[in-house]
Amino acid sequence: MKKKLLATLLAATTLVAATTGCGSNTGDTSNSGGTSSDEDITITMMVSGVASENDFETEQLPELIHEKFPNVTLEVTKLPDDQYYTALKTKLASGECPDIILVQPKYAGSNSVIELAKAGYLMDLSDLSCLEKTGDAANEAFSYDGKVYGIAQGVSILGTYYNKNVFEENGLSVPTTWDEFLNCCEVLKNAGIQPIVMGDKDAYVMQFGLYQIAANEIYPKDATYDDKLRTGETKFTDEGTWDKVLEMYGELYEKGYVIDSSLGLGAAQGIQMFVDGEAAMTFDGSFNAAALCEEGAVSFERGYFPLPATNGDTYASMAPGAGPAVYAETKYPDQVKEILEYWFDGESPVYQAFADTGRFIVTYGYGADKNDPLFDSFLDLYNEGKAWYWCNQAWPAGTENEMEALFGSMIGGQGTTVDDITSGMQTMLESLLEE
Repeated sequence: MKKKLLATLLAATTLVAATTGCGSNTGDTSNSGGTSSDEDITITMMVSGVASENDFETEQLPELIHEKFPNVTLEVTKLPDDQYYTALKTKLASGECPDIILVQPKYAGSNSVIELAKAGYLMDLSDLSCLEKTGDAANEAFSYDGKVYGIAQGVSILGTYYNKNVFEENGLSVPTTWDEFLNCCEVLKNAGIQPIVMGDKDAYVMQFGLYQIAANEIYPKDATYDDKLRTGETKFTDEGTWDKVLEMYGELYEKGYVIDSSLGLGAAQGIQMFVDGEAAMTFDGSFNAAALCEEGAVSFERGYFPLPATNGDTYASMAPGAGPAVYAETKYPDQVKEILEYWFDGESPVYQAFADTGRFIVTYGYGADKNDPLFDSFLDLYNEGKAWYWCNQAWPAGTENEMEALFGSMIGGQGTTVDDITSGMQTMLESLLEE
């Protein structure tokens, strides 16, 4: 298993940033100001990314940890993504891995928490007390075989941005069922307003609508659906699963609710058309909120809602982001846990500095009241346990590309059917799992 995992670590994938936190019950240091040992120690940490001025990981975090634990020196290395994966492969192979490393949720990326935990590289963090704060969705995304091995640094959202002014002018409110959503689209279309714009020339944006629908129509019925895909207990071709998701999304194109020229528009063009008031809605992520809220040709107030479920019991599509995990062979397991406890307690100077970076949607503690109000309804669902990860985080990388290519063929009028798409996804899945 380790050899197979190491062979895949060079195939780096794009990280999705987000936020949450955690703690440990390995010792109370609130009075002593130090770790459970007074020995001077150096703890190492390696993360991916590009360091910026007053960088949190490389500058603020080591300084604040040393202030809290004077006997601890935290040495942090931050590498661009490709270099990070290469370095991680080498260090795992040599048995000289840093004490703290960055991992992706579920099967996402070459440093996925499940693959690393399965190979025995990660330490069980299930006893960290902060897991009560991070939320069930985040904990599940960093779990393997019933144990938690990583801490989500936050969440990213997929949702539906909409023009509040246009909705009000046409007597529309935020839909609470799929039929209500279709009615909104029909009312807008009949009023001569383009309901939805998407830049499908950049095929990855197709995921922005599909994953919202899947969060409502697949996972509430079977939370282990993706796990069973890997064992063959479920298939993309199963009736009432992805066929339903694709049919629902395809209907938006068939009826002209999504702009006809979507396959000729790039993602940035789609965003600009929404900003300029040329469409009432677009499907996009929290990571593009700034661009989607810029002033355009017309001024209007934005809103943001999750695509509703057919039965009205709506779930959000929210992805826990990459976060820290602990190398199983660390010499300082207790001290590292204390550091994570302090970092993710929701109120420490470290957590505050972490939240103040603005790189994360904070789900608890300090800074949670500073999130963009656009995200409120999503965070409410998340905190109620009504959110699901992004589908591709559980699939072998490449499965989503097959889905996008075939869906593009269908909406492009090339004769591709829903059954063709689900069959293609299943064939690709099986091929990738065999590698």
